[in-house]
Amino acid sequence: MKRSLYILGILFLSLQSGNSSAQTTSTPLKKDHYGFTLWLDCDIHHGAIAFYYELGKDKGNLDLKGKPFRFDPKVPETCQPQTWRSYNTTTVNPSEGTWDRGQLIPSNHMDGHRTALKETFYLSNTLPLNAIFNQEGGAWDTTMRISECYREITPLKIWGGVIWGKNRDNDFFTVTHGIKTPDFLWKLIYREDKKEYLAWLFPNHWSAKDSKMDQYLITLDKLKAAVNFMPEMPFLLESEPQAVPSKTTWPLEQSGETLHCEGRSTSKD
Repeated sequence: MKRSLYILGILFLSLQSGNSSAQTTSTPLKKDHYGFTLWLDCDIHHGAIAFYYELGKDKGNLDLKGKPFRFDPKVPETCQPQTWRSYNTTTVNPSEGTWDRGQLIPSNHMDGHRTALKETFYLSNTLPLNAIFNQEGGAWDTTMRISECYREITPLKIWGGVIWGKNRDNDFFTVTHGIKTPDFLWKLIYREDKKEYLAWLFPNHWSAKDSKMDQYLITLDKLKAAVNFMPEMPFLLESEPQAVPSKTTWPLEQSGETLHCEGRSTSKD
């Protein structure tokens, strides 16, 4: 309870500070890709606001190296960053993280099919993410490794999205890329075997590290109250078994390039 109140308190302060622009477009554009779905804000923030995909056992390992980021030719320009360039900037303290072209749907989760893999490199699937948060040791990267390991145990359904907030201090890319930096990101992973889910609400900040995963856990009800737009989640229909939130982040260990969870082992790549 205290964890959730603390996170929501930070979120409230963020939303109350800075400018007072609207949080998102009233009607997001839904774009179905091969293996995943994005919802895009084409009117205000010009970037993705939510995503959904499913994972079964990993059956492929296509090469991820050297794949270029490119515009989605089937999405209006106003729905994606205005340049393919990275989010490199010299206006930040390196010790507090530079900024990555972070993927919402990680390429590694779609490397079993060439079309799906290609479409994860569309710019519409990217947003500026703090590098410490996004890379190994960061909380966002940890959610990807949890998914990569637990997909070998049970089918997973994964939702996520952003809260733009009103913090101007991290909006380094409004001129160069035409996009603001989201202040928070959320993710929910549902496992079918136990009808259980993990939901987190993270600050897009260098402090969001893997050692703090449980601090960012949040119930679905509180998450719904915090975000402006959330895709439908059919597993919560009254006709279906009700999902329960996990009280702690599912255990995950890593030895070199190998992930271990609940007696299963798999490569993190």
